[in-house]
Amino acid sequence: MTMRPYAGTLSSMLVRQYPIPWMSAVLVVASATIVSILGYLVAHGASPTWYAGLAKPPLAPSGTAIVLAWPVVMIAVVAGALLVVKAAGSFREASSALGLYFLLLAGGMIWNLAFFGLEDAGLAFGVMTILLLLDFALLREFDRHSRVAALIQLPYLGWLLFAAYLTATLWGLNRAI
Repeated sequence: MTMRPYAGTLSSMLVRQYPIPWMSAVLVVASATIVSILGYLVAHGASPTWYAGLAKPPLAPSGTAIVLAWPVVMIAVVAGALLVVKAAGSFREASSALGLYFLLLAGGMIWNLAFFGLEDAGLAFGVMTILLLLDFALLREFDRHSRVAALIQLPYLGWLLFAAYLTATLWGLNRAI
C-alpha cells in the first residue's frame, strides 16, 4: 500500500492507494463463488434418471472429470478478472470488461438451469451459443487491460467449445426424449 497526496484542493490530505481495488476484487471472487455453488446445486439437484438415460456422445466426460476440471477453469477466469481490475485501477475503468465477466457468470447459471433444471438441451445449446459470443467479446475487452488476463481465459474458451459440442450432440442424439 502506498500513500499519495490527495488530488483535490486539500493536497495535504493523504489517501490510501491499494495495489488492487479490494471491493472490486471481493465482488469478482464472491460472484464466481456464488454462481459456482448455485450451478453445482442445480446440477446436483437434477433428476439423475434424466441425464443417465441420455445417449452420450463420444468424449462425454464423467461427472468426476467435470467436478475436477471446473474449479481449475473458474480460477483462471477469476484470476483474469482480478488482473483486469488491477490493471484498470478501478471498477469504473474496468466496467466494460467486468460487465462481460458478470454476464458470462450469469449465462453459465442460465445454461445450468436450461440443461439440468428444465432438461432442455436445445435451449441450453442456444444459451451456449450466446456464451461463446460473450466469451470472445470478453477476451477482446480483457486484452485491452492485460494480455495475460486475456490469455488465461483460453482454458474457459476451450471449456465452452467442448461444452457446446457436448450440448449440441446430446441435443441431436436425444431429440425423441
